[in-house]
Amino acid sequence: MLWAGAKADAFEQFEADFSAQRVTLLFNFRSSPELVRVQHVVATALDAGVIPTQSQVRAELDKDVVQVWSSSSRGGEAEYLATWIAMDMATRNMRPRNYALLVRQKAEAFEAELQPWFTAAGLVIRNESKVVGKVSLQDLLVDDIAQVVLAMLRLGTRVKAPAAWQTASSAVEFLSGVDSEDTFGTRTAEAALEKFLAELRSFQEANPPTEAAAASVVDMVYGFLDIERIVRSHVRYQRNDMAQLIREGLSIHLSECAEASDTWTGCLDLYEGANQIPLLTVHKSKGLEYDTIAFIGLDDKSWWSHTPGNPEGLATFFVALSRAKQRAMFMFCDERGQRRKVADLYQLLTDAGVVETVIC
Repeated sequence: MLWAGAKADAFEQFEADFSAQRVTLLFNFRSSPELVRVQHVVATALDAGVIPTQSQVRAELDKDVVQVWSSSSRGGEAEYLATWIAMDMATRNMRPRNYALLVRQKAEAFEAELQPWFTAAGLVIRNESKVVGKVSLQDLLVDDIAQVVLAMLRLGTRVKAPAAWQTASSAVEFLSGVDSEDTFGTRTAEAALEKFLAELRSFQEANPPTEAAAASVVDMVYGFLDIERIVRSHVRYQRNDMAQLIREGLSIHLSECAEASDTWTGCLDLYEGANQIPLLTVHKSKGLEYDTIAFIGLDDKSWWSHTPGNPEGLATFFVALSRAKQRAMFMFCDERGQRRKVADLYQLLTDAGVVETVIC
Protein backbone atom coordinates (compact mmCIF):
# COMPACT_ATOMS: atom_id res chain seq x y z
CA MET A 1 0.00 0.00 0.00
CA LEU A 2 2.73 2.44 -1.00
CA TRP A 3 0.02 4.67 -2.53
CA ALA A 4 -1.38 5.14 1.00
CA GLY A 5 1.99 6.07 2.48
CA ALA A 6 3.21 2.64 3.58
CA LYS A 7 6.97 2.14 3.83
CA ALA A 8 8.52 -0.34 1.40
CA ASP A 9 11.23 -1.24 3.94
CA ALA A 10 9.08 -1.32 7.11
CA PHE A 11 10.29 -4.76 8.19
CA GLU A 12 13.93 -3.88 7.65
CA GLN A 13 13.49 -0.69 9.71
CA PHE A 14 11.80 -2.64 12.49
CA GLU A 15 14.65 -5.17 12.56
CA ALA A 16 17.22 -2.38 12.72
CA ASP A 17 15.40 -0.35 15.40
CA PHE A 18 14.58 -3.25 17.73
CA SER A 19 17.25 -5.84 16.87
CA ALA A 20 14.36 -8.09 15.90
CA GLN A 21 14.79 -11.61 14.59
CA ARG A 22 12.78 -12.53 11.52
CA VAL A 23 10.93 -15.86 11.76
CA THR A 24 9.54 -17.41 8.58
CA LEU A 25 6.05 -18.92 8.78
CA LEU A 26 6.05 -22.22 6.92
CA PHE A 27 2.44 -23.45 7.21
CA ASN A 28 -0.55 -22.25 5.20
CA PHE A 29 -3.86 -23.03 6.90
CA ARG A 30 -6.11 -21.45 4.24
CA SER A 31 -5.30 -22.69 0.75
CA SER A 32 -5.13 -26.18 -0.74
CA PRO A 33 -1.76 -27.60 -1.85
CA GLU A 34 -2.21 -26.72 -5.54
CA LEU A 35 -3.17 -23.14 -4.69
CA VAL A 36 -0.15 -22.83 -2.42
CA ARG A 37 2.08 -24.08 -5.23
CA VAL A 38 0.79 -21.42 -7.64
CA GLN A 39 0.93 -18.76 -4.92
CA HIS A 40 4.62 -19.54 -4.47
CA VAL A 41 5.31 -18.75 -8.13
CA VAL A 42 3.78 -15.30 -7.63
CA ALA A 43 5.50 -14.83 -4.27
CA THR A 44 8.86 -15.57 -5.89
CA ALA A 45 8.28 -12.70 -8.33
CA LEU A 46 7.93 -10.42 -5.29
CA ASP A 47 10.84 -11.94 -3.35
CA ALA A 48 13.22 -14.31 -5.09
CA GLY A 49 14.35 -15.70 -1.75
CA VAL A 50 10.92 -16.55 -0.38
CA ILE A 51 10.71 -19.97 1.26
CA PRO A 52 7.93 -22.32 0.03
CA THR A 53 5.10 -22.82 2.49
CA GLN A 54 3.30 -26.07 3.19
CA SER A 55 -0.47 -26.35 2.88
CA GLN A 56 -2.24 -27.77 5.93
CA VAL A 57 -5.58 -27.90 4.10
CA ARG A 58 -7.19 -30.96 2.51
CA ALA A 59 -7.72 -30.57 -1.23
CA GLU A 60 -11.38 -31.01 -2.22
CA LEU A 61 -10.73 -30.71 -5.96
CA ASP A 62 -8.43 -32.87 -8.05
CA LYS A 63 -8.20 -30.61 -11.13
CA ASP A 64 -8.79 -27.10 -12.47
CA VAL A 65 -7.85 -25.53 -9.14
CA VAL A 66 -6.46 -22.38 -10.76
CA GLN A 67 -7.83 -21.37 -14.15
CA VAL A 68 -7.84 -18.55 -16.68
CA TRP A 69 -11.14 -18.02 -18.47
CA SER A 70 -11.17 -15.90 -21.63
CA SER A 71 -14.25 -14.66 -23.46
CA SER A 72 -15.22 -12.44 -26.34
CA SER A 73 -18.11 -10.55 -24.72
CA ARG A 74 -19.03 -9.23 -21.29
CA GLY A 75 -22.52 -10.69 -21.47
CA GLY A 76 -21.23 -14.11 -22.42
CA GLU A 77 -18.69 -14.00 -19.60
CA ALA A 78 -21.29 -12.96 -17.02
CA GLU A 79 -23.80 -15.57 -18.15
CA TYR A 80 -21.22 -18.35 -18.10
CA LEU A 81 -19.91 -17.36 -14.65
CA ALA A 82 -23.39 -17.10 -13.11
CA THR A 83 -24.47 -20.45 -14.54
CA TRP A 84 -21.23 -22.09 -13.49
CA ILE A 85 -21.49 -20.84 -9.88
CA ALA A 86 -25.14 -21.97 -9.63
CA MET A 87 -24.17 -25.44 -10.85
CA ASP A 88 -21.13 -25.64 -8.58
CA MET A 89 -23.21 -24.62 -5.57
CA ALA A 90 -25.70 -27.40 -6.29
CA THR A 91 -23.05 -30.02 -7.03
CA ARG A 92 -20.88 -29.32 -4.00
CA ASN A 93 -23.68 -28.23 -1.64
CA MET A 94 -22.14 -24.80 -1.13
CA ARG A 95 -23.63 -21.49 -0.02
CA PRO A 96 -23.44 -18.14 -1.84
CA ARG A 97 -20.89 -16.71 0.61
CA ASN A 98 -18.49 -19.54 -0.18
CA TYR A 99 -17.81 -17.58 -3.37
CA ALA A 100 -16.43 -14.10 -4.00
CA LEU A 101 -16.20 -11.91 -7.07
CA LEU A 102 -13.06 -9.79 -6.90
CA VAL A 103 -12.26 -6.73 -9.00
CA ARG A 104 -9.45 -4.23 -8.83
CA GLN A 105 -11.65 -1.12 -8.84
CA LYS A 106 -15.10 0.28 -9.71
CA ALA A 107 -17.07 -2.53 -8.11
CA GLU A 108 -20.33 -0.66 -8.73
CA ALA A 109 -19.79 -0.84 -12.50
CA PHE A 110 -19.21 -4.60 -12.36
CA GLU A 111 -22.27 -4.99 -10.12
CA ALA A 112 -24.52 -3.34 -12.71
CA GLU A 113 -22.98 -5.45 -15.46
CA LEU A 114 -23.19 -8.81 -13.70
CA GLN A 115 -26.39 -8.64 -11.64
CA PRO A 116 -28.94 -9.28 -14.46
CA TRP A 117 -27.19 -12.49 -15.44
CA PHE A 118 -26.85 -13.64 -11.84
CA THR A 119 -30.51 -12.86 -11.20
CA ALA A 120 -31.42 -15.02 -14.18
CA ALA A 121 -29.42 -17.85 -12.57
CA GLY A 122 -31.25 -17.39 -9.25
CA LEU A 123 -28.31 -15.67 -7.55
CA VAL A 124 -27.90 -12.31 -5.85
CA ILE A 125 -24.71 -10.23 -5.86
CA ARG A 126 -23.91 -7.83 -3.05
CA ASN A 127 -21.41 -5.05 -3.66
CA GLU A 128 -19.52 -4.94 -0.36
CA SER A 129 -17.38 -2.05 -1.54
CA LYS A 130 -20.55 0.11 -1.58
CA VAL A 131 -20.41 3.15 0.68
CA VAL A 132 -23.03 3.22 3.44
CA GLY A 133 -23.13 6.67 4.94
CA LYS A 134 -19.42 7.44 4.90
CA VAL A 135 -17.95 3.94 5.34
CA SER A 136 -17.81 0.98 3.00
CA LEU A 137 -20.09 -1.97 3.67
CA GLN A 138 -17.03 -4.20 4.03
CA ASP A 139 -15.52 -1.90 6.69
CA LEU A 140 -18.84 -2.03 8.49
CA LEU A 141 -18.98 -5.83 8.39
CA VAL A 142 -15.51 -6.29 9.91
CA ASP A 143 -15.66 -3.49 12.49
CA ASP A 144 -15.30 -4.83 16.05
CA ILE A 145 -18.08 -2.81 17.65
CA ALA A 146 -20.44 -3.29 14.71
CA GLN A 147 -19.98 -7.03 15.19
CA VAL A 148 -20.85 -6.65 18.87
CA VAL A 149 -24.00 -4.73 17.99
CA LEU A 150 -24.97 -7.45 15.52
CA ALA A 151 -24.33 -10.15 18.15
CA MET A 152 -26.64 -8.38 20.60
CA LEU A 153 -29.36 -8.03 17.99
CA ARG A 154 -29.02 -11.77 17.30
CA LEU A 155 -29.45 -12.44 21.01
CA GLY A 156 -32.55 -10.28 20.87
CA THR A 157 -34.12 -12.70 18.38
CA ARG A 158 -33.31 -15.89 20.28
CA VAL A 159 -31.97 -16.84 23.69
CA LYS A 160 -29.56 -19.57 22.57
CA ALA A 161 -26.81 -18.20 20.35
CA PRO A 162 -23.47 -19.26 21.91
CA ALA A 163 -21.19 -17.45 19.46
CA ALA A 164 -23.19 -14.22 19.73
CA TRP A 165 -23.20 -14.48 23.55
CA GLN A 166 -19.43 -14.93 23.63
CA THR A 167 -18.92 -11.88 21.43
CA ALA A 168 -21.32 -9.72 23.42
CA SER A 169 -20.24 -10.78 26.92
CA SER A 170 -16.53 -10.44 26.11
CA ALA A 171 -17.12 -6.94 24.76
CA VAL A 172 -19.13 -5.86 27.80
CA GLU A 173 -16.44 -7.17 30.16
CA PHE A 174 -13.73 -5.40 28.15
CA LEU A 175 -15.60 -2.10 28.03
CA SER A 176 -16.28 -2.37 31.77
CA GLY A 177 -12.61 -2.92 32.47
CA VAL A 178 -13.28 -6.34 34.01
CA ASP A 179 -10.37 -8.77 34.24
CA SER A 180 -11.16 -12.27 33.01
CA GLU A 181 -10.09 -13.67 36.40
CA ASP A 182 -12.36 -11.29 38.33
CA THR A 183 -15.30 -13.59 39.06
CA PHE A 184 -17.43 -10.93 40.75
CA GLY A 185 -16.79 -8.39 38.01
CA THR A 186 -17.58 -10.94 35.32
CA ARG A 187 -20.87 -11.90 36.97
CA THR A 188 -21.83 -8.24 37.38
CA ALA A 189 -21.11 -7.50 33.72
CA GLU A 190 -23.06 -10.57 32.58
CA ALA A 191 -26.01 -9.66 34.78
CA ALA A 192 -26.12 -6.19 33.26
CA LEU A 193 -25.97 -7.72 29.78
CA GLU A 194 -28.77 -10.18 30.53
CA LYS A 195 -30.97 -7.40 31.87
CA PHE A 196 -30.36 -5.29 28.79
CA LEU A 197 -30.99 -8.21 26.43
CA ALA A 198 -34.35 -8.86 28.11
CA GLU A 199 -35.33 -5.26 27.33
CA LEU A 200 -34.02 -5.53 23.77
CA ARG A 201 -35.86 -8.82 23.24
CA SER A 202 -39.12 -7.32 24.46
CA PHE A 203 -38.73 -4.40 22.06
CA GLN A 204 -37.99 -6.66 19.09
CA GLU A 205 -40.90 -8.94 19.90
CA ALA A 206 -43.26 -5.96 20.10
CA ASN A 207 -41.93 -4.14 17.05
CA PRO A 208 -41.43 -5.81 13.67
CA PRO A 209 -38.48 -4.60 11.59
CA THR A 210 -39.04 -1.16 10.08
CA GLU A 211 -36.74 1.77 9.38
CA ALA A 212 -37.75 3.42 12.64
CA ALA A 213 -37.47 0.22 14.69
CA ALA A 214 -34.01 -0.48 13.26
CA ALA A 215 -32.81 2.99 14.25
CA SER A 216 -34.26 2.46 17.74
CA VAL A 217 -32.52 -0.86 18.39
CA VAL A 218 -29.19 0.59 17.24
CA ASP A 219 -29.68 3.50 19.65
CA MET A 220 -30.56 1.06 22.44
CA VAL A 221 -27.42 -1.03 21.96
CA TYR A 222 -25.09 1.95 21.64
CA GLY A 223 -26.73 3.50 24.68
CA PHE A 224 -25.99 0.35 26.67
CA LEU A 225 -22.41 0.05 25.40
CA ASP A 226 -21.80 3.83 25.81
CA ILE A 227 -20.16 5.47 22.78
CA GLU A 228 -17.71 7.42 24.96
CA ARG A 229 -16.57 4.22 26.64
CA ILE A 230 -16.12 2.63 23.20
CA VAL A 231 -13.92 5.48 22.01
CA ARG A 232 -11.80 5.39 25.18
CA SER A 233 -11.29 1.64 24.89
CA HIS A 234 -10.37 1.41 21.18
CA VAL A 235 -7.34 3.19 19.78
CA ARG A 236 -8.77 2.95 16.27
CA TYR A 237 -11.64 5.23 17.24
CA GLN A 238 -9.45 7.83 18.92
CA ARG A 239 -7.77 9.06 15.73
CA ASN A 240 -10.91 10.41 14.07
CA ASP A 241 -14.69 10.20 14.22
CA MET A 242 -14.72 6.59 12.99
CA ALA A 243 -16.86 5.37 15.91
CA GLN A 244 -19.65 7.76 14.93
CA LEU A 245 -19.28 6.98 11.22
CA ILE A 246 -19.60 3.25 11.94
CA ARG A 247 -22.68 3.89 14.05
CA GLU A 248 -24.30 5.96 11.30
CA GLY A 249 -23.42 3.40 8.62
CA LEU A 250 -24.74 0.56 10.76
CA SER A 251 -28.02 2.35 11.36
CA ILE A 252 -28.47 3.13 7.66
CA HIS A 253 -27.67 -0.41 6.53
CA LEU A 254 -29.85 -2.06 9.19
CA SER A 255 -32.73 0.28 8.33
CA GLU A 256 -32.46 -0.66 4.64
CA CYS A 257 -32.48 -4.35 5.54
CA ALA A 258 -35.44 -3.88 7.91
CA GLU A 259 -37.51 -2.30 5.16
CA ALA A 260 -36.94 -5.42 3.02
CA SER A 261 -37.65 -7.98 5.78
CA ASP A 262 -40.63 -9.35 7.66
CA THR A 263 -38.69 -10.70 10.65
CA TRP A 264 -35.68 -9.59 12.66
CA THR A 265 -33.90 -12.84 11.83
CA GLY A 266 -34.42 -12.18 8.14
CA CYS A 267 -33.29 -8.58 8.61
CA LEU A 268 -30.03 -9.64 10.28
CA ASP A 269 -29.41 -12.32 7.65
CA LEU A 270 -29.83 -9.67 4.98
CA TYR A 271 -27.51 -7.35 6.92
CA GLU A 272 -24.79 -10.01 6.82
CA GLY A 273 -25.53 -10.97 3.22
CA ALA A 274 -26.11 -14.58 4.23
CA ASN A 275 -27.56 -15.66 0.88
CA GLN A 276 -25.70 -13.26 -1.38
CA ILE A 277 -22.45 -13.56 -3.30
CA PRO A 278 -20.02 -10.83 -2.22
CA LEU A 279 -18.49 -8.56 -4.84
CA LEU A 280 -15.58 -6.49 -3.59
CA THR A 281 -12.28 -4.95 -4.54
CA VAL A 282 -9.08 -6.84 -3.85
CA HIS A 283 -8.12 -4.16 -1.35
CA LYS A 284 -11.29 -4.74 0.66
CA SER A 285 -10.80 -8.51 0.53
CA LYS A 286 -7.60 -8.47 2.59
CA GLY A 287 -7.87 -10.83 5.55
CA LEU A 288 -10.93 -12.61 4.13
CA GLU A 289 -11.17 -16.09 2.63
CA TYR A 290 -13.57 -17.93 0.35
CA ASP A 291 -13.80 -21.42 -1.06
CA THR A 292 -13.77 -20.05 -4.62
CA ILE A 293 -12.79 -16.64 -5.95
CA ALA A 294 -13.36 -15.30 -9.45
CA PHE A 295 -11.17 -12.33 -10.31
CA ILE A 296 -12.99 -10.37 -13.01
CA GLY A 297 -11.26 -7.84 -15.23
CA LEU A 298 -7.62 -8.92 -15.38
CA ASP A 299 -6.96 -6.49 -18.22
CA ASP A 300 -5.21 -3.23 -19.05
CA LYS A 301 -8.31 -1.11 -18.44
CA SER A 302 -8.73 -2.19 -14.81
CA TRP A 303 -4.97 -2.31 -14.31
CA TRP A 304 -4.28 0.97 -16.11
CA SER A 305 -1.46 1.97 -13.74
CA HIS A 306 0.33 -1.39 -13.76
CA THR A 307 3.77 -1.80 -15.27
CA PRO A 308 5.59 -5.14 -15.68
CA GLY A 309 7.22 -6.22 -12.45
CA ASN A 310 5.58 -3.45 -10.41
CA PRO A 311 5.64 -4.62 -6.75
CA GLU A 312 2.27 -3.04 -5.92
CA GLY A 313 0.58 -4.78 -8.83
CA LEU A 314 2.22 -8.10 -8.01
CA ALA A 315 1.17 -7.76 -4.37
CA THR A 316 -2.43 -7.00 -5.38
CA PHE A 317 -2.42 -10.02 -7.67
CA PHE A 318 -1.05 -12.19 -4.87
CA VAL A 319 -3.71 -10.95 -2.43
CA ALA A 320 -6.45 -11.93 -4.90
CA LEU A 321 -5.00 -15.40 -5.45
CA SER A 322 -4.43 -16.02 -1.74
CA ARG A 323 -8.10 -15.32 -0.76
CA ALA A 324 -9.04 -18.72 -2.23
CA LYS A 325 -9.24 -21.87 -0.15
CA GLN A 326 -9.98 -24.38 -2.93
CA ARG A 327 -10.19 -22.66 -6.32
CA ALA A 328 -9.37 -19.42 -8.17
CA MET A 329 -10.39 -18.23 -11.62
CA PHE A 330 -8.92 -15.23 -13.43
CA MET A 331 -11.11 -13.79 -16.16
CA PHE A 332 -10.22 -11.89 -19.32
CA CYS A 333 -12.73 -10.44 -21.76
CA ASP A 334 -11.76 -9.05 -25.18
CA GLU A 335 -14.59 -6.54 -24.97
CA ARG A 336 -13.08 -4.92 -21.87
CA GLY A 337 -9.61 -4.28 -23.22
CA GLN A 338 -6.22 -5.72 -23.92
CA ARG A 339 -3.68 -7.39 -21.65
CA ARG A 340 -0.36 -5.95 -22.66
CA LYS A 341 0.27 -4.11 -19.39
CA VAL A 342 -0.69 -7.17 -17.38
CA ALA A 343 1.15 -9.65 -19.58
CA ASP A 344 3.60 -10.37 -16.74
CA LEU A 345 0.72 -11.50 -14.49
CA TYR A 346 -0.55 -13.89 -17.13
CA GLN A 347 3.01 -15.11 -17.66
CA LEU A 348 3.26 -15.99 -13.96
CA LEU A 349 0.15 -18.15 -14.27
CA THR A 350 1.55 -19.77 -17.40
CA ASP A 351 4.84 -20.43 -15.60
CA ALA A 352 2.81 -22.14 -12.86
CA GLY A 353 1.21 -24.44 -15.43
CA VAL A 354 -2.22 -22.77 -15.34
CA VAL A 355 -4.25 -23.50 -18.46
CA GLU A 356 -6.36 -20.89 -20.26
CA THR A 357 -9.85 -21.90 -21.37
CA VAL A 358 -12.07 -20.09 -23.88
CA ILE A 359 -15.57 -19.98 -22.37
CA CYS A 360 -17.39 -18.03 -25.07
